[in-house]
Amino acid sequence: MNETNNTNKKKVISVLGPTASGKTAVAIEIAKKFNGVIINCDSRQIYQEMFIGTASPTPEEKAIVEHRLFNFVSPTTLYNASDYATAAANEIQKVWQEGKLPILTGGTGFYYSAISEGLGSAGSDEALATELQNELSQKGLDFMVSKLQSLDAEAVLTIDTKNSRRVLRAIEVVISTGKPFSQNKPEPLLPEAEFVPIVVSRPRENLHKRIELRIDQMFDMGLEKEVLYIIEKYSRQASALSSIGYREWLDYFDGKITMSQLRESILFHTRQYAKRQETWFRKKPGIPFKDLDDPESMKNILEEIRKFITHSS
Repeated sequence: MNETNNTNKKKVISVLGPTASGKTAVAIEIAKKFNGVIINCDSRQIYQEMFIGTASPTPEEKAIVEHRLFNFVSPTTLYNASDYATAAANEIQKVWQEGKLPILTGGTGFYYSAISEGLGSAGSDEALATELQNELSQKGLDFMVSKLQSLDAEAVLTIDTKNSRRVLRAIEVVISTGKPFSQNKPEPLLPEAEFVPIVVSRPRENLHKRIELRIDQMFDMGLEKEVLYIIEKYSRQASALSSIGYREWLDYFDGKITMSQLRESILFHTRQYAKRQETWFRKKPGIPFKDLDDPESMKNILEEIRKFITHSS
């Protein structure tokens, strides 16, 4: 953050970073000190009834400061970045109107880009999106990546091809516009906003330990019961069950892996995801990284925000 920002812009603080880095605690401290409201920026914490496996804020945390856009979408709903950007923009405007500070918090970089930069002129084609989702279910992700390759080879090099949502969105944009994905220029939903991103993280070894501890806590809190409940209520085809921490259980319930193998699978996938998150944020120029292992980091973050708000108002 610097002190030469546009004073006419309305501020949105954004606490971003990999899973288990400590984002929630930082966001709560900022909200307490600066009269803030926390707005979700995580693509899995949007789902109803999926609290444990998504590491959603606890009732105790929600009682400290106000949280919005958490656990409000059905696990069967195909909810995309465009949907999120529209909802987040509405909430941010409400928070401004209330005279409070909006604080985006999460680890989904694509969601952050959607709200801070925009997604481009191509909106959401619901019929096409449904068709592509069905094609994915029948033919698999590798086939969809090949399809995108044939439509727009450059797009395959610029998006996370392991993420089915990104792949389907790119195909949707190319088909609906008839142009390369890269030409779908972003159009900010909130041109009056100035987004102030802070990326928090930890040294790799400690982050891995925190991830492992979190997964053990999830198991202790009843993750198995939560997954079974979602399956029984919504079926195995519920789109949200593709999330890390949920999808791995299907093989366990089918007797294909042991409980120990299940835990290792979730751990491995979560560490991979954390690495992808860090890589995504590091590719964004000018975003400062804050090492939360530094005992002075929280103090420094609060002081930087104070200076920023003071000099920008």
